Amino acid sequence: MVSLLQIRDLIALYGQTDLELLSEQLNTPKPLMQAMVEKLIAMGKLEEVDMSACLTGTSCKGCPESTDCSHHVYKLKHLA
Repeated sequence: MVSLLQIRDLIALYGQTDLELLSEQLNTPKPLMQAMVEKLIAMGKLEEVDMSACLTGTSCKGCPESTDCSHHVYKLKHLA
């Protein structure tokens, strides 16, 4: 069974990543991975990256991939 620490460490290694990569690298079903990521977010360890300006530099409205705006990427949360 994968641990929350393994998820955190893998995200730290990549800088930021999505559920697909986490699921593949840790050989864990995507729904379980999502639940664990949500737990890490609730604990204040991770944050979701704002992907609204990812490809065009402006917004999803001008993005050719606008039908896939539900793509979520996560990174470690830096404490101030």
